[in-house]
Amino acid sequence: MTLKERKGEGLFLYIFLLFAVPAIAQVDTANILLDEVSLIEHLNHSAINGTLARGIRIDSKLIQTYPKVFGYTDPIRYLQSLPGVSTNSDKSGGLHVQGGETSHNLLAVSDIPVYGVVNFTGLFSLFNQDHLPKVRFSTSTKSPLLGAELSLDHADTIPHHLSGTASLGIISGQATLSAPFSERTALTLSVRRSFINTMYGNLFEYDGNPLRYGFTDANLTLLHRINLHNTIDINMLWNHNKGGCKFGSFNTDLDCSWGNLLASLRWRHHGKDINSSTSLFATRYQFKGYMNNGVTSVNMPAYMAHYGIKTALLLHHAINIEADANLFNVQPQDPHSPVNQDGTASQPSQTALLGDINVFRHFNLGHHLEITPSILLSAYNERKQYECVNLDPTLTIGYNLFRYGTVTLDCGIKHQYLTQTGISDAGLPTEFWIAAGRYYKPQQSYYATLSYDLQFLQSRYALSVQAYSKRLHNQVEYTGFVMDLLTHPYRLEDNLLICSGYNYGINLMLAKQAGAVTGWLSYSYGQSLRKGDGKTFPSLFHSSHERSHELNAVMSYKTGRFDLGGNFIMASGCPYTPARNLYLLSNTLVTYYDEYNSARLPMYMRLDLSVTYNLPDRGRLEHCLNFSVFNATAHKNYTLGHIRTDKDAMTIGYRLAVLTIPVIPSISYTCRF
Repeated sequence: MTLKERKGEGLFLYIFLLFAVPAIAQVDTANILLDEVSLIEHLNHSAINGTLARGIRIDSKLIQTYPKVFGYTDPIRYLQSLPGVSTNSDKSGGLHVQGGETSHNLLAVSDIPVYGVVNFTGLFSLFNQDHLPKVRFSTSTKSPLLGAELSLDHADTIPHHLSGTASLGIISGQATLSAPFSERTALTLSVRRSFINTMYGNLFEYDGNPLRYGFTDANLTLLHRINLHNTIDINMLWNHNKGGCKFGSFNTDLDCSWGNLLASLRWRHHGKDINSSTSLFATRYQFKGYMNNGVTSVNMPAYMAHYGIKTALLLHHAINIEADANLFNVQPQDPHSPVNQDGTASQPSQTALLGDINVFRHFNLGHHLEITPSILLSAYNERKQYECVNLDPTLTIGYNLFRYGTVTLDCGIKHQYLTQTGISDAGLPTEFWIAAGRYYKPQQSYYATLSYDLQFLQSRYALSVQAYSKRLHNQVEYTGFVMDLLTHPYRLEDNLLICSGYNYGINLMLAKQAGAVTGWLSYSYGQSLRKGDGKTFPSLFHSSHERSHELNAVMSYKTGRFDLGGNFIMASGCPYTPARNLYLLSNTLVTYYDEYNSARLPMYMRLDLSVTYNLPDRGRLEHCLNFSVFNATAHKNYTLGHIRTDKDAMTIGYRLAVLTIPVIPSISYTCRF
C-alpha cells in the first residue's frame, strides 16, 4: 500500500487513517487484497494560511509571488484585503477590524507594542518585511485591548554565511544584511528610505497643492542561541516620517514629523512540555506638528512612552499564563498658540500603571468539540486621577464537522486603557494617544463572533463566512477641526465626545489555494455606530472610519519566470461632517457645521497591477525585476471635506478634497544572496 502525502493535508486525511486503517487490519486478507490507496490533496500555494476565526499566518516565501507594488510585497496590504479588515483612506496604513478603531488593535514587533505607526498615503509597508518575515494575525487578542492582534517577528535561524536582500526602485530602497558571528550568534541589520518626491515632485498633491512626504527606518536584531532550548535576542526599531502640505486655500502650511523608537531584550525557552518567553522593553511614539497661516502659528507636540516587562508560560495540556507590568507616560496633543489663554502649555501629561494576567486553557472534548476559556485580570491606575480593577472572561468554542467544515464561536468581555484620537480633517496623520482616567473611563466591549470555514474540492478552494456583533462603551470621538487650532482657545476635553456604540456586520471570502492562479475574493458589510447626546450630536451617528460595503479581489498567476498579479478594492466612502454656514466676523472665520458625520465621501476604488520577472540564478544570487502600477484606473479618491476661500470672488465655500495619488508606475530590482 502506498500513501502519497502532500503539504496542506486536512482533517479528512487524519480521520480516514484513524478509522479506516484499524478496520482494514481486521479484514480477512485471504479474501480481500488491497493493491493501492491514493489520498490526494492539492498543494496549497496560498500565502495566507489559516482562518479569521483561528488566526492567520503569512508564508514569507509564497507571499513573494503576490503582486509587488513599488517592488515590495507588503503582507499588511494583503491583510487589509481580507473581509472585515480595512484601512479608511489612502492617508493611513492602519487596520480597522470588525468596525473598530486602529488603536483597538495590538501591533507588536518581536512581542513588543508599537504605537501610531503610519506611513502616510499607504504607499509603503509599515515595516521592512525582509527583517520581519514572520507575520501572524488574529481578529482578537489576549491583551487588554478591544480589537485584533498583528504580530511581526524576525527569523529564528542562524545563517551559515553572510546573506542579505537589497531592493532599489524609483521611489524607495531597502537593504537587509545578516552576518553570523559564530554557530550560535548572528546580527541582522535593515534600513529603508523613500524618495517619492524626488521622482514625482508636484504630481503628488493634496487638494491641488504639492504634498511632501518621506520616511527612513532601521531595524537591528542580535540573536544568540544559548543551547538547543534557549535563545536570547536584542531588538531595536527606529523610524522617522516627515510630511507637509498647504491646507485648503487659507495659505496655511502644515508640517508634521512622527516616529517610533523601540528596544527590547527577550529570552525564550522551547522545551518538550514547557514554552516560555520573557521580555524587558521600552517603546516610544512622538509627534510634532506646526501650522502657520502668516498671521498666527501653532505647535502641536504629543508623545506616548511605554516601559514594561512581559512574560508568557505555555504548558502542554495544562493551564497557560501570560502576564504584563506596564508604565505609560502620555502627553496628549498640546497646541501652543497665542489664542491660548496664557499662550503656554495647557494639557498636562499623564502617568499610568497597568498590570494584567491572563489564564487560559485548551480542551478537546471528543472528536468534534474543542473549548478554550480564558480570564484576564487587569489593574489600572492613572496617577492622582483614577484607578480600577477589571475581570474579563472570554470563551472560544469550535465544532468540527470534518469534510463539512468548522463552526467557531468567540465571545467575551474586554477592557482597554489607552486610545488614539485626534483631528481627522488635517490631511496629515495628526492623531495622538490619551490614557483612561482624566478624560474618559476605560473602554469596554461585549462581543460575539460566529464563523464557518470550509475547504472543498480537495482543498483547492476555501470558503469563509463570519458574522460579528460588538457593544461598545466609553468610545472616544474627536470633534474638533484643524482650523480651530488657529482661531479658538484649545481645551482637549472640549473636543472629545465620550459615547457608546455598536459594531456589527458579515464577512464573506472565497479563496483559491492551489494551482498556477491563486488569490481570493472577499466582501464585507459592516456598521460602526455611535450614540450621541441627541442635542449637540445626533442620537445615533456613523463613526469616522466606517466603510459600509467593501469588495476586495487579489490574484496571483505564476507562469515560467513571470509572476503576474493584481489587487482591486472598491468601498463605500467614509463619513464626514460638512460645513453648513460660513462667515467672517472681525476677520475671524466662523463656521457652523451640519450634524456630526452626516455626509459621506464618494466611493473609494483602486486597482494595482504588478509583473515580476525572476532572472536566472547565479550561484547563491537570486534576483528579479518588478514593474508595477499603483491606481491603474486613475480613480480620484476623496479624503475629507474642508473650507475653501476664493479671494478674487470674495467667497467662502466648503468642498471635498482629493489626495491626488495619480497613476504611479514603478520599476525596481531585488536581489537575494
